[in-house]
Amino acid sequence: MLKRTYVNNFIILLPIILIFIGEIVAFTHPSISPILKVVSCFILLFPIWLKVKFPTKLIFLFLVFFVFFIYAFIISFNIKAAIEEGIRYFFPIAILLYGYYNKDKLDLFINFIIAFAIINIVYQLSNYYDFYVLNVEKQWFYQEFYAEKIGKFFYWPATTNGILRATGLVGFFGAFGILNFMAYWYTKLYYFGKRRTLFLYILFVGVFLSTSFKTIGFFIVTLLVEYRKKLKYLLIVPFVLIILFITAGSTLRKSILDSVSVRLELYVTERNSARSESYRVMFDEFKSFNFFGEGIGSFGGPASTKYDSPFYEKVDFNWYGLESLVTTDTFYPHLFVEMGILGALSYLLLLLGPLLLHRKIHIKKLKALLLIYGMLFFDSLFSYSLNNLAMLSVTLLFVYPIIYYSKENVL
Repeated sequence: MLKRTYVNNFIILLPIILIFIGEIVAFTHPSISPILKVVSCFILLFPIWLKVKFPTKLIFLFLVFFVFFIYAFIISFNIKAAIEEGIRYFFPIAILLYGYYNKDKLDLFINFIIAFAIINIVYQLSNYYDFYVLNVEKQWFYQEFYAEKIGKFFYWPATTNGILRATGLVGFFGAFGILNFMAYWYTKLYYFGKRRTLFLYILFVGVFLSTSFKTIGFFIVTLLVEYRKKLKYLLIVPFVLIILFITAGSTLRKSILDSVSVRLELYVTERNSARSESYRVMFDEFKSFNFFGEGIGSFGGPASTKYDSPFYEKVDFNWYGLESLVTTDTFYPHLFVEMGILGALSYLLLLLGPLLLHRKIHIKKLKALLLIYGMLFFDSLFSYSLNNLAMLSVTLLFVYPIIYYSKENVL
């Protein structure tokens, strides 16, 4: 009986495991990664083939979105681009449905994510050793790029101003940061097993090791909200940080200041980046009242650059010297430009459906759901998190299992 339980649990976790393997091998065997993701999605959608009954209101939201999606698909400039990019729109939906099908498996998902996060942190130690002790700058998880303007190949190391960003096994500091962020809160809210306190400390450190500024910033905000009643004890924190900054070495101090300065110039003062430019295009679309979009695959996503979308020339898009980028690295401009105002809103309502359609949600469950949606939607301001299966596997997968969780000792 116990053996059957282990087998069943492995089968349930299989698509999630394949998703993470797909993320890892994308750096070493890029041709294999898409195959693993396709297989993962097929397994994620398995409940549909079993004719599982899903919430009627959620189905209605899906049908509304699907009408706009079909129209945007038809008007696309390239059928291949529409197909490749269109598939990505269904990643979050597939994850939500799989979570609903396994809505009684929250404990299993929690234990897996905690274990996977800890494994990533432990593996990161070897990355530090390779980089700082062995001076191996060409980390295995970063591919070789060809820069046409300078006519040579180069590696893009996972550093920011000389500081190695933690990437663990997942190979990307952003994914590493969100993985540890979510694992921390899942541990705090749902895990009451052995070494809970130790795990919380490790995962707390893991968030900061990622040096993902948006994740760290959001993490600090959530901590302040969570411990708002103890804020008087946290008044000492700014002074401690100032002392640490002053006593830090000049190299580290300069690195921190340079990093902050660069980001302020890119996104606030100068706004000279592909990300800020993509938002300029999105707001222009708002001004022109583009309700139905420019078509799937036309802007922002990998298919738009792969098939040379004419929309970039139409809006005089400025890449600021980064024409080699695969995406604009901003999800919302991509969504609103391709799907239009109405189509994009229908899509976001669909993803938020589980939260909006369940009126009687316990306060602690609501807290967990706000952490999930808050982290995912906030990160998508600066990335493609809502399009990334790995990010979705540590966030949206947990939505329905949390809503239907009933253990009194936890919630």
